[in-house]
Amino acid sequence: MIDAILKSGSFPPLLLLFGEEDLLVEEDAQRLFDAASALDTTGMNCDVLDGEGMTLDAVLSIARSFPMMSERRVVWVRRADKLSASKGKKGADPVQQYLDAPSTTTFLLLTAALPSADGISAALTKNAATAKRKIAALKYPFNLLLNTVSYGEYPGLRESQVGPWLKKRATKLGISLPQGAPELLIAKTGTSLRDLSMEMEKLATYLGDRTEATPDDIQAIVGSSREFNVFELQDAVGRGDAARAVTIATRMMETDRQEMLIISMLTRYFTSLFRLIDLRGVTDRGEIAKTAGIPPFKIGDAFDALDKLGPGRIERGLALLRTAEATLKSTSTDPLIVLQSMLARMLDSPTSR
Repeated sequence: MIDAILKSGSFPPLLLLFGEEDLLVEEDAQRLFDAASALDTTGMNCDVLDGEGMTLDAVLSIARSFPMMSERRVVWVRRADKLSASKGKKGADPVQQYLDAPSTTTFLLLTAALPSADGISAALTKNAATAKRKIAALKYPFNLLLNTVSYGEYPGLRESQVGPWLKKRATKLGISLPQGAPELLIAKTGTSLRDLSMEMEKLATYLGDRTEATPDDIQAIVGSSREFNVFELQDAVGRGDAARAVTIATRMMETDRQEMLIISMLTRYFTSLFRLIDLRGVTDRGEIAKTAGIPPFKIGDAFDALDKLGPGRIERGLALLRTAEATLKSTSTDPLIVLQSMLARMLDSPTSR
């Protein structure tokens, strides 16, 4: 359905997306929002709203307003299940009133978590009467919407479906996975698409300019525990949390000799933070991600780390990483001591130096 809408360029007045696979709901909603708002050069006709703390009446009021200097108004309400919604005191139904005469210049997109509606699409094909009773039992306005408007349900994927999804996600990221990688990722991470997507983003970051992942690459990403791994180490460094960073590095080294992985990934991390210094005023997230070499979902955290550490500490961190790498390659000093010393000096306060 989504691909058909995007191909035709004809957006329904109101569309509801929901289901267990919230990542797929969010991604398809983003595709629709981007496509529908592409013609708006003013930025004044595209709204992304959070249902928490909003009323249904307020959303419908925005949907009824005419676009300014554009052909279409686009309104995306995330967490629409959190909207405060009720019928009028005299029994008037605001949603039905809107549906009877929807704005022809507005695309109203609702995304929601509706556990009580999970499985509705399949149920309708198996036992329509039971499914309709299930829809009737939903809270307002979803009991009405599922009977009257276009909707897309995203049921949870079976484990046998997750492997092919991972391969498609790898292709989208420009990565070739080795044989057995999907099974290992699922065994270590579970079947949550959101968690698996994060692991794939980590793998892409880890590979850098390489496109073919090896079994060792997969093991480096998922081999350590989810609590003690190089990405958690980066986050601790970015927060300036020396104690946590040393703890993670120590636990990683207890699992396996990963000193060069730690040096390599922290060097890449600090290099990205250094590039961010000149990107502070840039508003295009795509440009920031490409220039700094940071996944888009990590840009906010990276700027927070830049603010926390400051340019001076970032430059010093790069120097300490070079020294640590040279020490590890040229001496027999215990690698754990080298890493612990480097992290302690990297994250000590400026006044203590």
